[in-house]
Amino acid sequence: MIKPLLTKKGQEVLDKFLNTRAPITIEERKGKIFRMLSLLMKEQGYKEAGREIVIEAMRMSLIKGYDLLFHMIEDPAKFNKLSIDPYQDMKAYYTQPIQVRRWEPVIIKPTKHSDEMKVLAICASPRKRGNTDVLVDEALSGVTDAGAKVEKIMLQKLVVNTCLACQKCQQPGFVGFCAQKDDVPGIIQKIMDSDTIIIGFPIYSGRECAQLATFFDRWYCLGGRKLEQIKRALVIGTWGYPYVDTYDFVISSIIDTLNIFRIITVEAISACGFDGMLHGLDENRKAIILRFPKELEKAYQAGRSLVTGQG
Repeated sequence: MIKPLLTKKGQEVLDKFLNTRAPITIEERKGKIFRMLSLLMKEQGYKEAGREIVIEAMRMSLIKGYDLLFHMIEDPAKFNKLSIDPYQDMKAYYTQPIQVRRWEPVIIKPTKHSDEMKVLAICASPRKRGNTDVLVDEALSGVTDAGAKVEKIMLQKLVVNTCLACQKCQQPGFVGFCAQKDDVPGIIQKIMDSDTIIIGFPIYSGRECAQLATFFDRWYCLGGRKLEQIKRALVIGTWGYPYVDTYDFVISSIIDTLNIFRIITVEAISACGFDGMLHGLDENRKAIILRFPKELEKAYQAGRSLVTGQG
């Protein structure tokens, strides 16, 4: 590993990042950063790497989940205003940006008219009527207004055991989806019977919540039995950190998982800013997203497009 020449400030910002990492991961990360830094320096004609180009190389080498650290390094005052103050001051809590981003939809015409379609919504949030749940309901409003039939499942209310890796579901002659006697086989059957899927989930600690992770582990029972008919999906991911693309890589991971089973995501929603003193609720214990009807509208339009294919 050849280390590029760094200025004093460039070295300081690199050390500040590496000092926050677990020692066993540092050398691998340094290798990736130095490789990208060398390419950027050659491209831009730099002999030494200063603070800005080192940060650029780190951003390009690492997942978006490191945004929090980069924002703290680049602009501490703004970071405190957006990420620290909402935990300490009620005014700051209510003025922090709440954002919803509707990903560019994939315009694929459904094989059925919307009034012939069955939509299954699966909400993995542990909070009923929290921001994730409200966004799922808003998407369902768009679905029902387009004429489709809907059913909604709250995973938190059901019995979803962890996968035992018993392999019984893969044995010849096994009947059903899973040997466990909980609610998962019934949910899998509902997925099989539906035309489109909506999955909503919060992101905790840079990953999908435990409810969704545990549920997806149980999809092992499908094994090589991909769904006979390609299904459409809308994926909704929410988080507290007030930047609307920081955890898109987690949403993309969920989209890739669905794709394995021939569930094609044609709409996706990212939503953020749901943290602080009241953790995404207002003083009446209602989801803070309800104060932002223009942001909610994006989920409605995504739901309607899901079953109409009209963008």
